[in-house]
Amino acid sequence: MRCDSALEPSSSASSMRAQLAQALRDAAALRGIDGEAVAWLDRKLADQSFNLVVAGQFKRGKSSVINGLLGDRLLPVGVIPLTSVVTLIRSGTVAQARVEFLDGRTEELSLEALGDFVTERGNPKNAKGVRQVIIQHPSAWLADGVQLIDTPGIGSVYQHNTDVTQQYLPQADAVLLIASVDQPLSHAELEFLGSIRQYAGKVFCLLNKIDYVRTDELAEAVRFAEGTIRSALKTEVPIFAVSARLALDSKLANGESSRESGFPDFERALQRFMTDERRVVWIHSVARSLLRIVAQARFALELEAKILTTPLGQIEDKLAAYEVKQGEFQRALGDYQVLMDSGARALVKDEIEPALEQFKIGERERVCALVDAWSAESSALSVRKLDALLEHRTKGEIRSAYDRWLAREDVAASAAFEKLCGRFWAEMQSSVDELVRYSSELFSVRFEAVPDDSRWSPESGFYYKFWYEPPGLATLASTLVAILPRVLARKVIQRRWRTRARELVELQAGRLRYDFEQRVQKSAQDARGRMVRRIQATLAGIEAAIQGATTTRRQGAAQVAAGMPRIELANEAISSIETRVRAVVPAG
Repeated sequence: MRCDSALEPSSSASSMRAQLAQALRDAAALRGIDGEAVAWLDRKLADQSFNLVVAGQFKRGKSSVINGLLGDRLLPVGVIPLTSVVTLIRSGTVAQARVEFLDGRTEELSLEALGDFVTERGNPKNAKGVRQVIIQHPSAWLADGVQLIDTPGIGSVYQHNTDVTQQYLPQADAVLLIASVDQPLSHAELEFLGSIRQYAGKVFCLLNKIDYVRTDELAEAVRFAEGTIRSALKTEVPIFAVSARLALDSKLANGESSRESGFPDFERALQRFMTDERRVVWIHSVARSLLRIVAQARFALELEAKILTTPLGQIEDKLAAYEVKQGEFQRALGDYQVLMDSGARALVKDEIEPALEQFKIGERERVCALVDAWSAESSALSVRKLDALLEHRTKGEIRSAYDRWLAREDVAASAAFEKLCGRFWAEMQSSVDELVRYSSELFSVRFEAVPDDSRWSPESGFYYKFWYEPPGLATLASTLVAILPRVLARKVIQRRWRTRARELVELQAGRLRYDFEQRVQKSAQDARGRMVRRIQATLAGIEAAIQGATTTRRQGAAQVAAGMPRIELANEAISSIETRVRAVVPAG
C-alpha cells in the first residue's frame, strides 16, 4: 500500500501566503499598477475555495466514507443505490441543510429528511426536480474553503446517476474514488478514473470495506488494484485500504479513527495534501501572475525614464509612429469584438441547436409511447381521471427530461464558451503584445507580456411555460368527450395527449434554444467587456508613462531632473516586490 511522498511543511505554505499577501499590498500602492488585476489576485489568494469530489460505483460506500471522514452519521447509507442527486457539504457552525430545485426554488431541510431528496428510494430518478442539496457542517476538514461533493454512483442501473456525476468532474480540484476490496475494480471504474485525470489535480483511491475480508485477501486486493490502475492509466494513484464503518464507530466513540479502520494513514495523506500541496500550487499561481503584473509596471517606468533622457525631436517622431500603430490596434480590437459575437452565434447554431434538435426528436417519440403505456395501464380509471393523469404525467415527464438535458448541455456549452473566450482573448492579447513589442523596440525598452484568465460562469434564466387551453375550449372539449362512448372517449383522450406531448416537447425546445441564445449573447457581451477593460488596463500604464514623460520633457531639464528620483524609487520598490515574490515561485 502506498502513501504520498513527503510534502513541504504546512508552515512553509502559511509563510509563503503571508509573504505574497504583503507583496500584493505593496504592489497595489505602486503608481501605474493594474489595480484591478492586483485586487483579483488578492481575492484569489484569500479565497482558496477547493472542491473535493467523492465518486465511485454504486454500493461502494461513498456516503459512508464521507460520514467516516466527518465523524458523523450525516448522509443516508444503505444496500441499494442510494444517492440520486449531488450533495455539497460546506463549513458551518452547526449542521443544517437546504435543498435547491431545478426551477430555482430553495427550501430548508432537516437532516433527518435528507433521504427524501438525495436517495433513489425517496426521490426516484430525481422526480422531485432537485438540483442539489447543500449541507453545512462544523468539521475541521471543511475549513479554508474546502467543499465535499457527494455524487451519484457511476455504472448503476440508473443512467442519470452516472450522467450527473460526469457533469461535476470539471469542477473537481481533487477526487476521492471509492472502490471496494470485496469486488475487483470494474471497467466502468477504470474508465471513470481515466476521465477524472483530465480534470482533477489529485486522485486518492480508497478500497473500502476491509472489515469484510481476511488479511491475506486484503493484501491481494490492494496489489490487484495497484496493478490494474497502473496498467490502465500508466501512472500511480495513492491507494488506501479502509473501513468507513469502523472509522465512524471509532470517531463516535472516542473522537478519532481507529488504526484497524485504515483511516489514519488516509487522513494523514489527505491532510498533507489539503494543507500543503494544494495551497502551495495555489500560491505559486498567484505569485507568477503578480510577477507578470509588476513587470508591466517596470516597463512603464523604464519607458518613462527613456523618454525623459531622449532628445525632444526624436520623441516627437517616435510618438507619431506610436499613434499610427495604436490606431491599427484599436481597429483590430473592434474586429475581434465583432468576430467574438459571430463566434457566440455560431456556438448556438452549430453546437446547441443540433443537440437540442436530436434530443427533441427522440423525446417526442419517447413521451408519446409513455402516453400510450400510461393509458393502457389505467384502464380502470374514468375518462376524467385518465385525462388528469395523462396531463400530470406528461408535463412532469417532459419537465424532468428537459431538466436533465439542460444540466448536461450547460456543462458542454460552458466548456465551449470558455474555449471561445480563450481563443479570442489569446488573439486580443497577441495584438496587445504586438503593440507593446512595437513600443518597446521604438523606445528601446524591455517588456514581459501580461496574460489573463477570462472564464464564463453561466447563470440560467430558463423557465417553463406549458401549453394550456383557454377555459372555454377546455370546457367544450370535456363536454364533447363526455357524450362519447367510454372506449371511444378514452381513445380521444389518449390521442389528444399524444398531440399535446409533441406540442409541449416542441415548445420547451424553443424556449431552451431562446434561453441559450440569450445567455450566450449576454455572456459574450460581458466577456468582451472584461477583455477590453483588461486590455485597456494593460495599456493604461504605457499611455500614462508616454504622456507624462513627454509633458515633463517639454517642460525642460529642471522638471526632468526632478522626475528621475521618483522613477528610481519606484523601480526599487518593484525590485523589492520581485525579489520577495521570486522567493515564493519555484525555479523554472
